[in-house]
Amino acid sequence: MADVLDMLAGTGMRLGEILALQWSDIDLVASPATVTARATVSLDAHGKIFIQEHGKTVSSHRTLLLPVFTTKLLEKRRVESTGVLVFPSGTGTIRWPHNMRRQWRGALAGTEYKDVSPRDFRKAVATILKRQSGTEAARDQLGHSSDTVTRKHYIEILHMGPNATSILDNAFGKMDS
Repeated sequence: MADVLDMLAGTGMRLGEILALQWSDIDLVASPATVTARATVSLDAHGKIFIQEHGKTVSSHRTLLLPVFTTKLLEKRRVESTGVLVFPSGTGTIRWPHNMRRQWRGALAGTEYKDVSPRDFRKAVATILKRQSGTEAARDQLGHSSDTVTRKHYIEILHMGPNATSILDNAFGKMDS
């Protein structure tokens, strides 16, 4: 579960996108390494888990540059991997996101992190990117088709004004002389 957490923190991908990743979606030779989100885990009409070869939206299909900590975790997993899935279940099959979330809640029950969910990592990535690089960067990283969804549901509202001290000093600071 720790590797999935690092992947969430390093990419902001949806949990279903991460659990659908295959090694062919990862380029560890590129500099920086990349991951292509092109699919998600879903259920068919009979309730059977499968990899849906498209994401939630058209914008979900994207290639993301990976930070060093995420690249290292994937390099380690690649060496230990015996199948095509990057994050398979214990039996080597596709993991169902609902089961992963249930395991997550169980692992965090009784801790100060009991209310943290995988989606909170998407929100954290969006908030950090917005503050450092703007809303468009957050939108593109998360695979949203518009800024509206990113702003409304993912970026934490900053309850502090901008640093306008020099602007206000220049405009009004000479008044007290």
